[in-house]
Amino acid sequence: MLKRFHQLPIGKKLQAINLLMVGLITLLTIISLCFYMYATLQDEYQGDSKTLSSLLAENVNSALLFGDKKSAQEALAGLRTVDHVAHAEIYDKAGNLFASYAKGTGAYNARPHFDPQGYETYIRVGSMTFITAFPVLNVTPDMERIGTLTMQLDLSNAYAHLGYQIAALLLIGLIGAALVSVALSRLQNIITLPLKSLTETMSRVSQTGNFSAQAIAAGQRGDISARGNASGQDEIGELARVFNHMAGELSHRENSLQQELKERRRIEAKLSQIAHFDTITGLPNRHSFNSQIDRALINYKYDLEKFALLYIDLDNFKYVNDTFGHHVGDLLLASIGERMVKTLRKEDFVARLGGDEFVVLISAFADTPQISAVAGKILAALQTPFSLEGHEAFIGASIGISICPQNGKDSETLQRQADSAMYRAKNLGKNNFQFYVDELSRTQKNRISIEAQLHRALERDEIVVFYQPIIEITGEKLIGFEALVRWIKQDGTVVRPDEFITLAEEIGLIVDIGRYVLNTAAAQTVVWVDRFGLAFTAVNFSSRQFKHNDLASDIFNALKNSQLQPGNFEMEITESVLMDNTIDSKNFLEMLIKQGMGIAIDDFGTGYSSLSYLTSFPISKLKIDKSFVAKLPNDKNALAVVTAIIGLAKSLNLKVVAEGIETIEQLECLARLDCQYGQGYLFSKPVPAVEATKLLEMYGSQSMLSNRTG
Repeated sequence: MLKRFHQLPIGKKLQAINLLMVGLITLLTIISLCFYMYATLQDEYQGDSKTLSSLLAENVNSALLFGDKKSAQEALAGLRTVDHVAHAEIYDKAGNLFASYAKGTGAYNARPHFDPQGYETYIRVGSMTFITAFPVLNVTPDMERIGTLTMQLDLSNAYAHLGYQIAALLLIGLIGAALVSVALSRLQNIITLPLKSLTETMSRVSQTGNFSAQAIAAGQRGDISARGNASGQDEIGELARVFNHMAGELSHRENSLQQELKERRRIEAKLSQIAHFDTITGLPNRHSFNSQIDRALINYKYDLEKFALLYIDLDNFKYVNDTFGHHVGDLLLASIGERMVKTLRKEDFVARLGGDEFVVLISAFADTPQISAVAGKILAALQTPFSLEGHEAFIGASIGISICPQNGKDSETLQRQADSAMYRAKNLGKNNFQFYVDELSRTQKNRISIEAQLHRALERDEIVVFYQPIIEITGEKLIGFEALVRWIKQDGTVVRPDEFITLAEEIGLIVDIGRYVLNTAAAQTVVWVDRFGLAFTAVNFSSRQFKHNDLASDIFNALKNSQLQPGNFEMEITESVLMDNTIDSKNFLEMLIKQGMGIAIDDFGTGYSSLSYLTSFPISKLKIDKSFVAKLPNDKNALAVVTAIIGLAKSLNLKVVAEGIETIEQLECLARLDCQYGQGYLFSKPVPAVEATKLLEMYGSQSMLSNRTG
């Protein structure tokens, strides 16, 4: 019931509540009046019976006193004039019937005996009668009870009259309730009609999306709602005005959203164009190519439709771009794209991958010679000179070709093999095409294998740090170490540094490897400094590391975490590092020198050999390259170079370290030239930290060479 009531509209709810309240009020009013009229009737007849009984008791007083039944009977006969008295009896003092009266002619047998103690003054009998028992008292002063007068009243006529009155009252109540309900319904309509109008407007706006529709508040039209609220200033009128304002705002916002949506669609279309097409050539880009090759692979999977992939890399494009500028380079790329499109069939797919790389996907071909013919046409089309804003440019291309399914059945394999074939075409003199064959050079295979393994080497703890002693030549005492990185695979295979350091620089892993070497060497050096008083450990830094923005943070964090003093740390760099960025390099090195660190130039004499940076940069040590040391003492040119380097260092107050010392003769020659420090296999090869610790235990306070020979 309540659920159904909650589902009713507001008007119906108000109407139901009105009817319920009016009905309850009317019913309660009628019931109250009925009880009041009934109680009034009872009181009225009770009072009449007492009055009548009192009069009769006085009249029959003498008759009872003298035993005059006739007089008593005549007194009772006077009750005939009272319609509502059904019968009456007089009992003597002993309770015996003395006289009686009954209304009408019907037989009535009065009770022969009466016990006055068993009755109260008023006793109700049935729903239409009640009996009164009234004492008859002696007139003497002691007021002795000499008898009892009983009387039964018949209220049927009175109740019938009361029923007529109640019926009339009910009729009046129903008419009043109906009139009140009508009035309340009219009032309810005055309240709900504006709401209904507002609801209809909202529904119309919701269905049509037309926010220009306006709700009419009460007082704005000549309907019942307007008449009921001419001013329209109540809450409903305010609600209508708020709705109209809201609809206006929504209409404005909808217009703005439509404009924004239109602009967004335009931008999305433009972004889609950018996402799928190259902005310079108008050709599909790498993203579109990936989707296209995926579709080609699906076609092969279900229809066995083979296809060929042509990787095209332009020859000498960088020269044209650098010579004539990027704008001319972009025009050249656009012209190349146009020529390729004209050369290929409509069903063939051509895209620019980026830079000077293009790719062509050819499907539905008959045989390999057909692919060769297409590649030849592309090369021929590109051989014709390009005229670009008054400049004439010549360009060629190297093309690598892989075929599905002969060379692979997945995108990655086909692209990798086409790329390999393209590099083969370049190695064969450029401006030609090559099909992929299942033969890569040993160097290429080795490079690919090393690159894949190098990415996991740090995770597998295969990168380790070795230490080579640096000796004070005059006393042949171990004073420091050079930290050198080594790659030892899990199977024990040792990869030489020249096989992976350059590759690590190319693929960006040298920064992570350098950070690992730095942290490891710093932590180990602290142990040696505390235990043996080691002077320093030198760590090599490549050009790629030197350009890394976080190098300073890496160095200071390593020192801080290991609690190594800056004076016990030395940075080794090559001459080429200083040439790459003079101002930044100088500022960085000055900051390290101020902290107390040492800066050594490694492989001195093999780089640019510019002497100006020796006075421009804060350098503390020169390391003579082992290529010069190896020729001592017999090679005069090498001897002259080493002598000059040592003399230059002394004049600039720099320390000198000779690398690659392997013989006693080389050591003695360097000692005569007054070289301060040396390192090489004569003393020790690079060894792990455990063995380096043993060297410190054995030779830290005495000559390594004398102990060794002795």
